Amino acid sequence: MLSIDTVAVLGATESGSACAVLAALAGCAVRLHDPCPEALRRAFEAVRCRVELAFSSGAITPSEKQRVLDGVLFTRDLEEAATAADLLVDAAAAGGAGQRALLGELLRATTAVAAAGAAPAADLASGLPQPGRVLTLRLADAHGPVPRLEIAPGPATVAHVLDRAEAFAARVNRAARTGAR
Repeated sequence: MLSIDTVAVLGATESGSACAVLAALAGCAVRLHDPCPEALRRAFEAVRCRVELAFSSGAITPSEKQRVLDGVLFTRDLEEAATAADLLVDAAAAGGAGQRALLGELLRATTAVAAAGAAPAADLASGLPQPGRVLTLRLADAHGPVPRLEIAPGPATVAHVLDRAEAFAARVNRAARTGAR
């Protein structure tokens, strides 16, 4: 089974920032994308604040803090964010339909696609040539210092994509628990 090592997060929202922190904490390279420079600035601050909160509460170590801060790239370029992703998380608040049309061209055939926040999995599946790779990602305890990731299948998710996503969620949650001694 292929592992998820590179994560693209579309949408500089609260859930997008939380997903970026969790993936970076688990050692993934993360690209957080939003076309709006102001939204990216706010996401940068949200990630920094979330990491500082986790660090000051003892939930993560200094090296874990640095891994997260170094592991997230903030970009306005959709192609830069999505092209090499193993997992694409759509956390856009709204209006991402125009960009979603490009995803089918940008993503690799093995890229898993997850809806998070306000983006329904059915909407994502309808815009991709392989709707079986779409699932839903939820954050449990999203407002805590280190939230937990939960995976749910989308309307047509195939078994190997679900297995891959569940293995990723287990890795993310293990990293979060280890940090939250």
